[in-house]
Amino acid sequence: MSRLPRIGVLVAGVALSMTAASLAAPPAFDPYPHKTVRRQEFGSGARSYWLFEPADPTPASAPVVVFNHGWLAVNPGAYGAWIDHLVRSGRIVIYPRYQADAFTRPTTFLSNALAAVEDALGVLEAAPGHVRPDRERFAIIGHSAGGSLAAQMAAAAAERGLPKPRAVIALMPGEVQPIREPTLDKIPPDTLLVVTVAEDDKVVGDTRARQIFTEATAVPLARKKYILYRSDLHGTPRLIAHHLAPTAAHPGLDSGDGFLRGYQMSRAEVNAFDRAGFWQLADVTMQAAFSGRTLDEATSRGALFCHLGYWSDGRMVTRPLVGDDLATIPRVFPNNGVRLISWSPEPAFPGIPIPGLFVDEDDRLVVEVPDPSRRRK
Repeated sequence: MSRLPRIGVLVAGVALSMTAASLAAPPAFDPYPHKTVRRQEFGSGARSYWLFEPADPTPASAPVVVFNHGWLAVNPGAYGAWIDHLVRSGRIVIYPRYQADAFTRPTTFLSNALAAVEDALGVLEAAPGHVRPDRERFAIIGHSAGGSLAAQMAAAAAERGLPKPRAVIALMPGEVQPIREPTLDKIPPDTLLVVTVAEDDKVVGDTRARQIFTEATAVPLARKKYILYRSDLHGTPRLIAHHLAPTAAHPGLDSGDGFLRGYQMSRAEVNAFDRAGFWQLADVTMQAAFSGRTLDEATSRGALFCHLGYWSDGRMVTRPLVGDDLATIPRVFPNNGVRLISWSPEPAFPGIPIPGLFVDEDDRLVVEVPDPSRRRK
């Protein structure tokens, strides 16, 4: 018998039930204060970016969220359902491209992303017709390579004159090439930091996640949490805590870009991990950060991050492990025997382009070579 997970959504003080079948689409009622999302692309190449602003009604100002995508996930449609949630909840989202294609050097990711955010803030602050950015409410979210980038961006923000990051959320962070500057002890001590991993992540494991959590030494334990999401095969559809779990497609935000577009959009399902996990985690963290509370205060020492709802037969969805002592949380290693290909600044063989990597539907790492003739400048 099929069992569907349901989650509790608190809207105007009323707890509402939602089945997995309805998680793939917006609820029948509209719980958001803004009906539409205004989107624009600015710039070209690796320093281009998308701006997403709340509209209908359009606020005078709004908090700003920088959303750093995973490696080669340059199409915002792969995270579109989450971006739609963030924006229609009343936030501006800046989506830096930071890589033109698979040839972009990882050593330039941070500088590209920082340049995009600086330009975006300038547009929002000065150009007519835009929602003005609330620089006191600034947060950074990142997934995979973007998760590592989120931590680095937070460490570099003060030096670059960016707003102080009040909240940093790094989901399944990984690196294409190890980069140790800026050092993560520069993340401000009053930042709220959440780092997540997934037990069936066969792409990056937890090495970079543990580095970020440990090396952010200025952030006290009361202000940071480490979360291990776990798979639950109890019902249908199964909830698999894999590397792509934070992706959540929205056709309306599909830019048509990216040579892995079809694969990324098809795999980016919306489920209980999204609505009750990642999205709620980010909402709670930002709300706490913008109101001056610690994570311990806002989440009862992380307990609020543990609940993902119930299956339709009443069984609780497997709870993630949440804590600030890494010794108590199991390790995650890529266990399918695949060795990730190291990135090098020059191809090992002249004329052979740098490959793209992704995990196929059988959780096998697949190498795909992009067409150099389609390379973005």
